[in-house]
Amino acid sequence: MRVDAFLADSAEVVQNKIYALGAGWNIIFVNGFPAVHRRLAVGAIVHVPFTATNQTHQFELKLLTEDGVEYPIGIRPDAEGKPAPVRAMGGEFTVGRPAHLVDGDEQVASFAFTIDGLRFDKPRLFSWVISVDGEEMTRLPMRVQQAAPRA
Repeated sequence: MRVDAFLADSAEVVQNKIYALGAGWNIIFVNGFPAVHRRLAVGAIVHVPFTATNQTHQFELKLLTEDGVEYPIGIRPDAEGKPAPVRAMGGEFTVGRPAHLVDGDEQVASFAFTIDGLRFDKPRLFSWVISVDGEEMTRLPMRVQQAAPRA
């Protein structure tokens, strides 16, 4: 399997196509820290080989610091209703093998994840890590830094 991915201001999947706005960046400039970034999206296209169609696969997206520590990408209630950090997003997917698919061809599965209100405590380098079936497929570096003062 192979994964192509990008960062964007916004993205969504419609009929297995990704529609994105403001795609192709890797730096977030903020006025100061701590900072909250209103919205970002991660778009990904998983290329599934013929031999891996008609099987369930696991997709996972997480954010790591430059030290390899998982960084929270959100908050949701735990089993007791208390706020708990979200450290990964994803789920299962399956792509079929339609009759017209030629032996050796691949299928694609498109994904878009939107993260609202991501908080940053200091400037640093991050990596969005995409894994399929527990195997890391790609990393998207993303730097968060303070904007230069205006003259």
